[in-house]
Amino acid sequence: MSESAISVSIITIACVICAAMVISAIYPAVSRAISSFVMSSSELSERIETSIEIIAEANDTTYFYIWVKNTGSTSIAAIENTDVFFGETNNFRRIPYDAALSTSPSWNYSIENDDGDGRWDTKETLKITINQTPSSGDYYVKIVLYNAVSDEDEFSI
Repeated sequence: MSESAISVSIITIACVICAAMVISAIYPAVSRAISSFVMSSSELSERIETSIEIIAEANDTTYFYIWVKNTGSTSIAAIENTDVFFGETNNFRRIPYDAALSTSPSWNYSIENDDGDGRWDTKETLKITINQTPSSGDYYVKIVLYNAVSDEDEFSI
């Protein structure tokens, strides 16, 4: 009888050890999968809440102006990290950000109807100024935010 108790004890200990080994092998993979899912879900949620719309374009003798409305449900951060693609249709390029507009072409921005907090909040309009001498023709503009949300438009002057 004591032999069967010893055998059962050994088998029980072996099962517990095997279960611990299986859990220690599977847990890190499950943890990584959950972490990736949470991160992807957070990024997707941010993209869903972010939306912009180009609402107008204009120019004077020195600059182009583009007005972009935040139509999403969240503030947009890191405006300087926005990509602005601009130029004549079929001959556009990425325009670098330059707060002082000291190089041509370059762009900067101001928030037209800012509530005083300096952030591009929902329903506020961003005015992008592009330092490039206008000439007659058809133009293309595409605004791409840091999280890949974008809008594009074509216009003529």
